Amino acid sequence: MKAAYLKAKYQFEVRDVELREPDRNEVEVAVKACGFCGHDNILANYAATEWEPFGHEFAGIVTKIGADVQNVAVGDRVAIETSTFNPYSDAALNGRPDLCTDCTDYMKRKEGDTMGFAERTIVPANLVVNIRDLSFEEACILEPMGVAADLILTADIHLNDDVLLLGAGPIGLMAMQMAKKSGARHIYVAQHSGSKARVDLACKFGADDVIFTDKEDLEKYPFPRGGVDKVLVTSPPSTIDLATRVTNPGGKVAFLGIGYGDRAKATFDSNIVHLRKISIIGSNAIPALYFPRCIDLLEAGMVDVKSLISHRFKLEDLPTAMARYLAEKDKAVKAIMVNE
Repeated sequence: MKAAYLKAKYQFEVRDVELREPDRNEVEVAVKACGFCGHDNILANYAATEWEPFGHEFAGIVTKIGADVQNVAVGDRVAIETSTFNPYSDAALNGRPDLCTDCTDYMKRKEGDTMGFAERTIVPANLVVNIRDLSFEEACILEPMGVAADLILTADIHLNDDVLLLGAGPIGLMAMQMAKKSGARHIYVAQHSGSKARVDLACKFGADDVIFTDKEDLEKYPFPRGGVDKVLVTSPPSTIDLATRVTNPGGKVAFLGIGYGDRAKATFDSNIVHLRKISIIGSNAIPALYFPRCIDLLEAGMVDVKSLISHRFKLEDLPTAMARYLAEKDKAVKAIMVNE
């Protein structure tokens, strides 16, 4: 069978590999759709110093099950959570499964295992979720959609809140749709002008305005109430300072961005945070939660994920398809592999 691997800087290849049999509590999944995410981009850009399998946003069909698996059967159509909490952990038993650190984690695979960019892969059974009648393309976006849901719930958006989204990537674009449905009065998007496809989608999804951060000083923007009540930060950690400067007193900055090394560091004016009584709170969708809720939202038509897909490709075409996707910055939103 075939599986894809990456190595920095932006090297991709497809290999012929052997896949082991699933253990007692594992399943084998034939991958039908897999999304390329921001974390994959970080790996491909600088973090993967050795060749690695990749892809954790995927959906497919169960082809084999281990002896002790009871929650799914061969032939089931499923999506994969990246991680899930231990129901016997202190955090879970105290009503906070979101704080569990003893997780089943798909990323901690066994040596030699493939991941989502492959024909087939092995998955712990407790990470498998039935997708009902969703298409595989929609279902492979459930994982980042759960991340967007976590960000929205962390921000605690109320009726009549003015909301600013920093960074209109796929997760941000899903989050702004959820913010609108949560009762936000105005939604503003701050984004670089070079990302035309993302800007167009922000407008399609109901942004009151898109502020081009390479052309306009966000601090001087004439927000109706002087600033905004909630900021959703999906941009790099360095933008937290800017977020606090446009947040109204009593407001909240919900932060999702990831960085490594010096890119993980952020500074901000503590006097602004102190005097305005601003909360800065991190959103981290590990363990993964909200898949059933996200399936409901998709079935109800409350969040549009199909419009996010800007590039589709076959597994065997992955190296050239990734090069094209990464080069077409004005068109790129979400790239997915389709094996159907």
